[in-house]
Amino acid sequence: MARSDAKVKLPLSARLKTITPKQVMHASRFYLFLAVLALIRALSAYVFIVPNGFAPSGITGLSSIIYNAVIKADLSLEPWMEWFFDPSVTAMVLNIPLFIAAFVVLDKKFAFNTFFCVTVYAVFMAVFRLIPDMPTYAVEEPESGYKLLASLGGGALAGLSLGFMLRYNTSLGGTDVIGKLIYAKNPVADVQWLIFMCDCVIVIASGALGLIGEDLNRDSTAIITAVVSPMIYSFLSQLTTSQVADVLQSGFQSSLVFNIISDKHDEIAEHITREMHRGVTLMNGIGYYTGEEHKVLVCVVRRKQINTVKRIIQDCDPMAFTFITKAREVKGNGFTPPADAQDM
Repeated sequence: MARSDAKVKLPLSARLKTITPKQVMHASRFYLFLAVLALIRALSAYVFIVPNGFAPSGITGLSSIIYNAVIKADLSLEPWMEWFFDPSVTAMVLNIPLFIAAFVVLDKKFAFNTFFCVTVYAVFMAVFRLIPDMPTYAVEEPESGYKLLASLGGGALAGLSLGFMLRYNTSLGGTDVIGKLIYAKNPVADVQWLIFMCDCVIVIASGALGLIGEDLNRDSTAIITAVVSPMIYSFLSQLTTSQVADVLQSGFQSSLVFNIISDKHDEIAEHITREMHRGVTLMNGIGYYTGEEHKVLVCVVRRKQINTVKRIIQDCDPMAFTFITKAREVKGNGFTPPADAQDM
């Protein structure tokens, strides 16, 4: 009888019996960590973003627009009806179609982790509202410098949460899930630009909050200021979120790659290795115009060592052709060691 290479799928009861206490402990720590990240994101939204009418991006920004539009319109709703427009409810409801699509199309682990984070985020947002006198960083004066601090503070907290979420293959739903869905169906699509465009639409839409309750008989300068201010603060908050998340993903150590084409490659490599204790990779290259063969040196160094490498190249071969590129997340000997732990 021919041997079958197909894997036999064990029943759920048998798979549960194979789970070890160590795996349970690791999973518990992982989801506790995700819960802390969701808590940080909820604090960012409840304390800084929503009270000031910011709408940085994604479902969080859209929920903020809906809530603030209802509050500023003064519709005289019953307290229980206001819950329908609360960011904790709208964030969950707006993400439900994305959850379903993610479970069907994307990685099940990513979909479940995202569902978990959004659920915990919504729960914390609801709990904050129920806490009597829960403090917020709400600024009444639109032209106050505290408004700027609110946008930066909210963006920094959101970036702290987002950076670690992305490192552990999860997100808070919204445009991140939309981007993954588009990429799954069309890998050649420029997903980052599509996400950026969606975020820009939400940021621009936040300007409509400035018109609610605004006296349109005022001078045009005052009206434009009321409309553009929320957009600028939302954009600054989103920019801060992106920068903080990028630092957490790439690491705090910034490195550069030197690509050096020189006939004195041995001398340059020897000085870099002896003086800086950095490895150098030697490759063969052929000039297309001249047809001559040259050696290409590739060396990764920390940003603070850039002037030392430039000095060595200048001393050894002033005619060397050099170009420098930025390196992200460098790991290995002399840099950040590879991470041993893997997420669930």
